[in-house]
Amino acid sequence: MSFARRTPKILIALLLAIFVTCLIWIVLRVQTNSSQTLSLATVEPDTGFVIDIPQKALMKNYVRVSMEATPGKSCELTYIPPSGEIHQMNTVANESGQCEWRWKVEESEGKGDGRLIFTLDGKSETHFFQILSSF
Repeated sequence: MSFARRTPKILIALLLAIFVTCLIWIVLRVQTNSSQTLSLATVEPDTGFVIDIPQKALMKNYVRVSMEATPGKSCELTYIPPSGEIHQMNTVANESGQCEWRWKVEESEGKGDGRLIFTLDGKSETHFFQILSSF
């Protein structure tokens, strides 16, 4: 068999090997990206905080939230309204074991989802509530 007759077979085998290599690389790349995406979407386990928050709040009205803690324990609340401003509030649990916060939802902070981040003993738990202009 002459070289000219073997060239197409060699070329086909070479192209097939390149194709298989590229296919393997793509599959491995997709698996790597998928595992990275899954690890980024992992949610921290529930801390077991006992909290009281509203599901909805009205602009220009007061919101009250609370969290149970050992009396005298320091508690922190980070409130992030839809506008993205960060409000940090600290308090101490009262003799009933309640950390309580109350503030007015300002119109300038916008409507949408508000975020509440409760922190106690270095552990945090995030919750959301909806801020509306009217019910």
